[in-house]
Amino acid sequence: MAQPTSPIKLSREKKLAFIAINRDEKLNALSWEMIQDLKSCFEALDLDREIRSVILFSESSRSFGVGADIKDWAALEPIEMWRTWTRHGHRIMKLIDELIHPVIAVVNGHAYGGSLELALAADLRIGEVGSRYGFPEALVGTIPGWFGTKKALQLIGPSRLKKLIFTGLPISAEEALEIGLIDELVPAGEGLIRARELATLLDKTSPVSVQLGKQIVNSLASGQPASALESIGGGLAALSSDGREGKEAFVEKRSPAFKGF
Repeated sequence: MAQPTSPIKLSREKKLAFIAINRDEKLNALSWEMIQDLKSCFEALDLDREIRSVILFSESSRSFGVGADIKDWAALEPIEMWRTWTRHGHRIMKLIDELIHPVIAVVNGHAYGGSLELALAADLRIGEVGSRYGFPEALVGTIPGWFGTKKALQLIGPSRLKKLIFTGLPISAEEALEIGLIDELVPAGEGLIRARELATLLDKTSPVSVQLGKQIVNSLASGQPASALESIGGGLAALSSDGREGKEAFVEKRSPAFKGF
């Protein structure tokens, strides 16, 4: 879990969880410690069955995040870079993708590089007026490395994504909304309010419907529909009368009397 002094804070409010990022002096540049703390937060939420939604946001009024802190990884050898930043970044994106709870990202100020990839991993993105979005990696000799290209490709298509990656230049919140990189655009300072409103709406829906819906859509988007079918099919089989009978028969050490439903 994130330490008390960490720029990453996890809190809960009834059925809502908040992950706050606050490294304002560095525009929320992601340090190695922050990467580890983000991973710990999402691992903890994966085990929490009391909450219904997660809101990821910045406590800095200036920036959602400018990506990885170059000072933390610039001197690393390629293999060490892969072992640390790349692998842990991938793990965070996978945790968000597989988390049963919907994740809403509130984006203000800058959303560049790895920070944009973090927002793209969320299920819904609310942008604030004045926010800007980009992949500046080409300007420092790298490329997006946390599955951000895959997520962005699904949202905006290859040509627009290539332009973002090739030029390294950011786009405005208005353009991000127009091309589908974000889902909603609200006035500056009102992103968290809107995220709470969405979370309230989700709280009135069936958790099972939301969870299965997320799993199905993510599986289809990733080109792996069989994984969703396997998971859902296994759950339905376990809940059937035959599934219950099989478990009871095993415990009672007798032959099951299956009925076919």
